[in-house]
Amino acid sequence: MSRRLRLVTAALVFLTAIGVTGGRGAWAKETPSDTGVTFETILEVEHTARLLAILLDSGRSVINENQTTFDDPGTFAKGLAPDVFERQLIDMFRSRSGVDLQNLNAGHVPSQAKKLMKELVAVSRHVVADAQSEMNPSGKAGRFIPAIFGDRVAALFSERTGVRMKQTTLVPRNMANAPDSTERSALELFADPSYPREKPIGETTAKSGIFRLMFPLYTTRRCLDCHGEPKGELDRTGYPKEGLKLGQNAGAISVMVPIAK
Repeated sequence: MSRRLRLVTAALVFLTAIGVTGGRGAWAKETPSDTGVTFETILEVEHTARLLAILLDSGRSVINENQTTFDDPGTFAKGLAPDVFERQLIDMFRSRSGVDLQNLNAGHVPSQAKKLMKELVAVSRHVVADAQSEMNPSGKAGRFIPAIFGDRVAALFSERTGVRMKQTTLVPRNMANAPDSTERSALELFADPSYPREKPIGETTAKSGIFRLMFPLYTTRRCLDCHGEPKGELDRTGYPKEGLKLGQNAGAISVMVPIAK
């Protein structure tokens, strides 16, 4: 499985490079894939999956950057109302992807991606709106963290769209996030220090009719409050810390997009 994932990754990187240089469309039309769909279709779906993963992680990053405020029991009005969150999400996503969610026609964004990203923004905003009391508990530190945000958004988005999104890791705290065999193979590659940073892994098969993307996640300074060192020490939620270090791979976002033939 690991070998197959490496081969698919290399192919996707190559195909994406073709798209960037402008030869993508013509080349894809002349070379159908062995899954029964053209490379053009696979590239569009891969692009969509990658943008969705970046968008979900951008929302996680917005929550992460506001964590200090959430954790201050002396601050009741945390300042992350849904409209404020959405503006920060748009800015974060633009800086990471180069795509402006407010002007999706300005660049090459697949039509499927436009529709799904709008839905993911709406779901993310809804989750933040519902979590206001968790961000602003009276006289206590908030308990709304990136992992909780990601779980709720992924579950609701999957339910609404049929595109499955999931946070996963080799050592999950929430067993609902436990990896399946394909996800585990990718996570083991991401855990290798020599693996190229932020390089996603994708695969598609004719049998499943689904494109799968694994997008790696890395620890930030705020992540280390609960997942850092010393390993085994209980964090503020009562879980033993994993002993992770700054910038270390901490898991991935799994995205599964049906492929229309």
